[in-house]
Amino acid sequence: MAVEWHVSSSYPLYSSEGRAKWFMYPPPYQGSYATPWLWVDGRQRGYNYNLWASYVASQISVPTPVQITLVGSYDQSSRNGTIKALIQNDSTADISARVSVVITEDSCYYLGPNGDPWHNHVCRDYIPNQYGTVLTIPAGGVDSVEQPFTIASTWNEEKCKVVVYAQSTTMVPADSSYPVFQGAEVRVLDLVGVKEEKPARVEVRSLQVTPNPCRGRATIRFTTTSPAPYEVAVLSADGRLVERFVGVAEGETGLKLKNNLTAGVYLYRVTVAGKSHTGKLVVSE
Repeated sequence: MAVEWHVSSSYPLYSSEGRAKWFMYPPPYQGSYATPWLWVDGRQRGYNYNLWASYVASQISVPTPVQITLVGSYDQSSRNGTIKALIQNDSTADISARVSVVITEDSCYYLGPNGDPWHNHVCRDYIPNQYGTVLTIPAGGVDSVEQPFTIASTWNEEKCKVVVYAQSTTMVPADSSYPVFQGAEVRVLDLVGVKEEKPARVEVRSLQVTPNPCRGRATIRFTTTSPAPYEVAVLSADGRLVERFVGVAEGETGLKLKNNLTAGVYLYRVTVAGKSHTGKLVVSE
């Protein structure tokens, strides 16, 4: 995700939190830059515009085990809203990430001493601050960050976005960078009229296991009324866990059991937003 920071408080697009975020990265900012500079993963990549595309493209092509889903709401009359980011770790190891929430604005006109007078992705506000929220997401697990936000009267809400990115808390010694695992963004006005779903209100519909009885394998299907983290577990008659799936459900979800189960009666448990639904699965010979 791109965010434009302005260094000096003398500029109208200046953000004190944006500047403070800049100072968090090594090597530290020293002196005034006469030309816009590119920073990727917290490392300064120079002012040669011709090289910027290759830096960005190389990082975008890096595979990531992290997925981010954004939900929320925005009230135009009060200019207040809420954003919730569901962060899913699909890897086999725990991940420690600093999750940053930023309000940005596009198409800002400012005829500065250098560069293009039109500015996009301008940092307006870090929420709640430049330090973000540090999470440790277990392997195959899901965690979330929820923040209220306000769009100032001097900002054009039609050009504002909420940007969320999850960044590693471990510095890479080779180039003193902090890799960004994943990012996501949503236009503020796309949140208008969206009713915020609290986890307890998420409904599970059309839960079924087919075939049942089955021979060896079956498929568990269910539909949720809004995006929410889920866990699906299959247990043997003595309570032993034989299958487990975790993720973020959005609409219809279908999960095919990976293992060939031996004949017997099993319990399946589908947990969405903290509420569990159980049933029996019969495996015949």
